[in-house]
Parts: sequence; C-alpha cells; structure tokens
Amino acid sequence: MKIGVVISGGDVTGINNFIFQIANLTQAEIVLFNGGIPGLLEHRHQSISHRDLIDYAINALPIISSGRTARKLSSVEYEKIARQLKSLHIDVLIMAGGDGSLQFLNTLSEFGINCFGVGMTIDNDVFGSHYTIGFSTACEQILKEVAKLRNTGRALPGRVFMLELLGGYCGELTLQSAIKSNADFALIPECQRSLSSLAEKIKLRLERQNSVIILCSEGYTKEYSPGFQGAIDTMIAQLEPRIGVRIRKTIVGYGLRNGEPTCEEIYQGTLMASEVVRCIQSGMRNKAVIINASNQAIPIDLISMKKRLVDLEGHHYKLAKQLNII
Repeated sequence: MKIGVVISGGDVTGINNFIFQIANLTQAEIVLFNGGIPGLLEHRHQSISHRDLIDYAINALPIISSGRTARKLSSVEYEKIARQLKSLHIDVLIMAGGDGSLQFLNTLSEFGINCFGVGMTIDNDVFGSHYTIGFSTACEQILKEVAKLRNTGRALPGRVFMLELLGGYCGELTLQSAIKSNADFALIPECQRSLSSLAEKIKLRLERQNSVIILCSEGYTKEYSPGFQGAIDTMIAQLEPRIGVRIRKTIVGYGLRNGEPTCEEIYQGTLMASEVVRCIQSGMRNKAVIINASNQAIPIDLISMKKRLVDLEGHHYKLAKQLNII
C-alpha cells in the first residue's frame, strides 16, 4: 500500500507522530506532499523512510511543510491533482488541517481519490471534534508563559498582564488554556464582557493577589482578519483608564504552533492514526476522524466538516464560569 500525506493551514507540533503511527500500523510506503494544497497541485512530493519517521516522531522539528490557499480550486485543478496522485499509485490520501482543508478533501474525493482527514489546528475548532492535533502543546506553551508572568508579578506586585493568543473566530484555545494555567480572565469571541464589570473585577483581584493575568483571543474585538494581531491594544486602551494601572502586554502568537509535543499530544495523535488505519483496512472511504466527547476516535463523513465555536453549554465553558474566568 502507498499512502500520501499532506498538511494544510497552520503548522503544528505533534503531526510527526501521527504520520509515524500511520506508517507503523500499516507498514505502507509514505509519500509526503510539501506545501499543503498548492504543493499537491504543484506535485511537490518526497518519500520518507521508517528510520526517519521513528527518529522524528516525538520531535518538534517538522518533517513536512504546510501551506495555504485563499482561493477555491477549479475542476480542472482537482482533476490535475487526482491524475497526479493516480500516476504515483497513491492508494489513500490523508490530509491534516482545519475545516477548509477537510472540505477540500471532500471535493477531491469526487474525483476518484480515497481521502481521509484529521483535525490539525491549535484553535481546536473542527466541528464535532473535541481535540485536534497541536492543541495540547499550544496549551502547554501558554501555561509556561503564564507561569513566568506570575513569577515576575510576585517580584513586582500590583501588575496586570494581558496575553493575546491565536484564535481568530473560536476561543477554545483561550478558554481551555485559561483554566489549565489558572489565568484570571479569558476574553473569547463567543462571550463579550462589559468593560466596566471587567475593570471592577480586575481591581478586586489586585487587592488580594500580586498579579492579574488576562488571556485574550486575537478575535475578541472583532477586528480580526487573517494575519491580524493587536486585539489587546484595543482592550488595553479601553481598560487602563478604568483600572488606573498600566497593563503589560504580550502577544504569544505563532510560537504557540511549536514546542516539544506533550504526552497528551502524542496519545491523541496515536488514537487518530489508529482509527484512520482501522477505517482504511475495513474498506471505508472518504472519512474524517474526530475525537468525540468520550475521548474516542470515530469516523464521520467528510461533507460534514465545518468550523465550530466554543460550546456555551459545554463542560469547559461552565467550569470557566464557575471559576469566574468568563
């Protein structure tokens, strides 16, 4: 068997292990397509050995490059990709990415290619899935940043810190990392807060602790477009006069995409790979594999893939409310 692998959209750590496990469980020849969807179109491919796959499996250094495209491909371009894949005798194409990437797969499958997709985005915003590759490691990076700010806030008490995180439309990364790092507040696009109420809460926290740490999704102020950074500039300008304290800012940004993969990252990627392989070996075609609320990997139809937002009735949101983070 020959399996093609491509990643699309924002790069993440943890994808190396997923690819290794696909190879390990199938003993198939793996062909990597570099550059995302444009790389598929330009036929940029290379083989990789089992020796290299296992050596890089839990390493943060990428073995495959990603890519983006803002336009929809034409039927002629889909036909070209399908023809090139067939010429390489690719039996299955696996793509990791966000909702747009998986919708691309659904269309490509109509041209005779057996396609499987998995969620790969630190935003954790793939519909139906409770976990995407890259999410755990991004949360770990935020935890480390918050811990460092707590330390400096203890050395110089009375400080307010605001961190801007990736997540232009979905606040899942900000929400969950605020819970996991014991940050004081999470500002997410799905839950707009009153400035006066937030300011009062910040002042109350400063009376009983050395520092206040606010995590802010880059899309919170609704200024976001791809590549935009600076939501916290808007928030700081509005909050500082209300609290009478200078707010120190940090834009964590693209560093969240990398870092040594966590144990959870390795485990979840292995779960996904195991289910993808089971589906292939059982004769299924054209599926996406997601992690459900019971932490089980299950297949769903590619056509159902779309972006999701924070579930305001979900466990994490309710816990954040209880902790007064939201």
